[in-house]
Amino acid sequence: MSAKKIHLLASVPRHGEAIAKLRAPGDAVLVERGVTRAIVFSCPCGCGESFPINLDSRAGPAWRLYQGHSAGITLFPSIWRESGCRSHFIVWRGRFYMFGAYDDDFERASLAPEVQTALTSSVKDALPASGLVPFSEIAGKINAVPWDVLLICRKLVKVGAAREGTGKLQGMFGRPNAPNSGKT
Repeated sequence: MSAKKIHLLASVPRHGEAIAKLRAPGDAVLVERGVTRAIVFSCPCGCGESFPINLDSRAGPAWRLYQGHSAGITLFPSIWRESGCRSHFIVWRGRFYMFGAYDDDFERASLAPEVQTALTSSVKDALPASGLVPFSEIAGKINAVPWDVLLICRKLVKVGAAREGTGKLQGMFGRPNAPNSGKT
């Protein structure tokens, strides 16, 4: 059975202690020794495997952890297991969004109205006048969670207030093209 929500169980100093606490799909334990080093998950797909996600950039490529008072844990970028079950998913606001079986879940997600209103204004202001930039760059510019910004960008595209690239440029956004002035 797959998990939809993260169950953050504890914070421990060692990886082995983290694994010992995992019981069910979606269980997670932070490994912290002075700083947050990793998060260890029981795979949300239900395959029974556990795996660590590096959160310490001093130890190599690392995911970014966002923790909010009510928003739950968010990780960026997505997690794509290259072995075992090969699951690919997003951890956003305390939930798992699995690619494949649940592609539409992310698109149907929403933010609290006051968060969405404030973030929409900031994202609109941060869109480049020409060209396209990755949603993660927009998020960095306005100090926001990248998945929040992606959701807002996609909503702006739907109402014609932004444009998204296609193919290799998918996930990159800019202001909508100026209407044709009729000049040739």
